[in-house]
Amino acid sequence: MMRHLTIILLFAISGLLVNESAAQRRITPVTPNSNAIPATERKKDTPARKQDDKKNLVEFKDTQGNTVLVDTISGREYIDSTAIKEKNKLAYPLFHEVTLGLNLWDPLMRCFGQKYGGAEIWGELSIHNRFKPVVEIGLGTADYTPEDGNYTYKSSTAPYFRIGMNYNFLYKSKPDYQFHAGIRYGFTSFSYEITDIHPVADYWQENATFNIPSQSSTVGFLDIVLGIRVKIVKNLSMGWAFKYHTILHESKNIYGEPWYIPGYGTRTSSIGGSLSVMYTIPLGKRTKPMTDTETAVAE
Repeated sequence: MMRHLTIILLFAISGLLVNESAAQRRITPVTPNSNAIPATERKKDTPARKQDDKKNLVEFKDTQGNTVLVDTISGREYIDSTAIKEKNKLAYPLFHEVTLGLNLWDPLMRCFGQKYGGAEIWGELSIHNRFKPVVEIGLGTADYTPEDGNYTYKSSTAPYFRIGMNYNFLYKSKPDYQFHAGIRYGFTSFSYEITDIHPVADYWQENATFNIPSQSSTVGFLDIVLGIRVKIVKNLSMGWAFKYHTILHESKNIYGEPWYIPGYGTRTSSIGGSLSVMYTIPLGKRTKPMTDTETAVAE
């Protein structure tokens, strides 16, 4: 009897072991969830993924004003790159080029009979091909007798200078062609005299001649400039400009105001001009590639 019980017990234990082993090897089929994000796509910025990420983020500002995002699950911090504005990279370097010019306006006008003027040179520094500080230095003189010949005005050769700024409206394009507006402050100190003055005396029918002795004068004036520049060949260019000028201040003289002012012109006209030949010395190359539109405009 004991033998039979032992055999039965052994069979029962063997059955239990077999059932447990089969249960461990059994695979339960799982129906795929259509809303689950595949592992190969979890790193992609799908709308669903972005929405889930936003639920776990807390936003705050750091001491530098950056938007910081904190993942509440992992505790990691991120700077929101979408809140960082990309700096507008300028097309040309800070010190782009230096230009030296010779103003031929007065010498050319003298060839057509103008009785005043002189010679002028100038220098310009290009900042990002946009802002152009300018310094102009010249000499001016006058020797003028009107058609009726009743006086002669003479101004000694005197220096003048102007300092100011141009703004290039085509600063994103090639510097071969420029269109600019500018402003200048000019200053000069000079002397002048008026000789052989013949006043008209119809009543007494007498002729009298007198002179006004040499007078010293200082004048400050303002120029407003609008001009263009065109490349001729390599580093050589030409430029034309129209000027509107007005006197800001001048010294007082007992014999009246001077007719000609070096660097300004005659006080009877508020319009002037310039015609310059210039040579450009490059300092830095363009730092930003030209767009197709800019290339088409330049060509």
